[in-house]
Amino acid sequence: MRIRSILNHSAQALIEGALIAAIVVGVIAGTALAGKPGGTNSTSAFRVDDGPFAGVTVAHRGSSGAVWVHAKCFQGGTLVFEQWRKYIADGTTELSLGPTPLWQSGSANCTAEEGSYGRNNRWRASGSTTFNVSG
Repeated sequence: MRIRSILNHSAQALIEGALIAAIVVGVIAGTALAGKPGGTNSTSAFRVDDGPFAGVTVAHRGSSGAVWVHAKCFQGGTLVFEQWRKYIADGTTELSLGPTPLWQSGSANCTAEEGSYGRNNRWRASGSTTFNVSG
């Protein structure tokens, strides 16, 4: 009886240890992938300056292969603005910041990706960032 109890306890301890190891690996992997393009911020130097509502802001190329900027702005989780702009020769482009039919005033939280169109005309993001619009 005593041996059976020890084996049961040992098996439970091994299962708990394996579960903890799996959780640790998942957390490490999630942290490692968080900074890759397509996430909130990328490892490229791509950035978009904060700007005022109804004004303009500047996107600065981070990846030499990037041709386009795709920006979206949200108010309370609702998409109120979306724009595609092509970089000019100096590696910048201007984004207008409203108004739109859904965005008549106020601040917004925005995301942007830079990238290009590859094979089969598919969008390939090479960097991403966030920026803010003040109301």
